[in-house]
Amino acid sequence: MPAPAYIPQGEVLAPEPESIRSYHFELTEAARNFRRCVAQIAYYGFRMRLSEGWTALGFESGPRGEEAYRDSLGIPRSTYYKHVRIGQMLHQLPLEDLARIPTTNAELLIQVNPTLTHDHNWVREAQTMKPAQFAQLVTSRNKTVGDDREPMTGLNFRVPFLAKQAIENMIEVFQHRHELSSRGQALELMVADRHADPNLLSSVHQARQLLHGVLSSMSKRKAGDSEEAVWTRMAKEILDESYEKAVQAARQKPASNQADGGRP
Repeated sequence: MPAPAYIPQGEVLAPEPESIRSYHFELTEAARNFRRCVAQIAYYGFRMRLSEGWTALGFESGPRGEEAYRDSLGIPRSTYYKHVRIGQMLHQLPLEDLARIPTTNAELLIQVNPTLTHDHNWVREAQTMKPAQFAQLVTSRNKTVGDDREPMTGLNFRVPFLAKQAIENMIEVFQHRHELSSRGQALELMVADRHADPNLLSSVHQARQLLHGVLSSMSKRKAGDSEEAVWTRMAKEILDESYEKAVQAARQKPASNQADGGRP
């Protein structure tokens, strides 16, 4: 029996040359097929979950059965659960429409405030807009109905294994110290603080939350039009604007540093 062929370690073999157009065509087809594949995971995965269809294939009911079924399909765990959730939130869409939405925009689409669902052509916009542009649109429209939350996404990067626990602990301590809603928000404000006065944004965030609570309490007492409510609302608007400007500046700072060669 002949020994299996292998490439010696460190040796780089150049592939057979083909035209750039051929590479582009194949990659375009792969991207189209990939988008359809993840749309199928979303579309059919949710329908399987809805009926616990895996039980008909010999798997136990409930999450453990679904996990075993997913594993039998060979679909990565994060890919499966993320797209099944998208399929659940967008279950009213035909598969063909779902397949034309880039995955990033689908994640943004499911974070639209429910009261705005029928007010705009969200599906068409999600199919045609760039993710950054679509994220800004979702954020601005959500704010028109008093929803100040920004669309969320995951952030993955590699760190030394032995530093991972220490980094997570530091972020968690910062989150609890400043009464933030998530570790993701704590990380963003830690970075933003690096480009502003220490802990300033955390204090602004807490003030915004307190003012929001005051306004909610006033509205329940039918005092929404009182002079105090007007001044409180103005104070919140000022803090909101300052907070957003500072966070946006911190987000753009790394990009500008990279553009000028990393100079501080």
